[in-house]
Amino acid sequence: MDLDAGEGSAIALAELETEVLLLIDESAGRLEASRRGIPNTGTLGVLRAAAIEHLVDLPSALDRLLATNFRVSKGLVGDLLAEDLQRKQQGH
Repeated sequence: MDLDAGEGSAIALAELETEVLLLIDESAGRLEASRRGIPNTGTLGVLRAAAIEHLVDLPSALDRLLATNFRVSKGLVGDLLAEDLQRKQQGH
């Protein structure tokens, strides 16, 4: 895989641990981590988990994130916002 040094190092370190959740956003890095059996998530996964636990307001957090140079598909953002709205409507 064509990974940058930071991603490669993070994956190598994660392989040394028995209980780990690797935070990695680059799709190539996530694919390689998954290929190696390393549980992983990205920034959006962390924000989603925090929203489920009522620790952040997901729409506000996404607005702030998208105001940076963070890149993500509009479809994924739409899916996350729809899921969040549904969860709020159900009272979870």
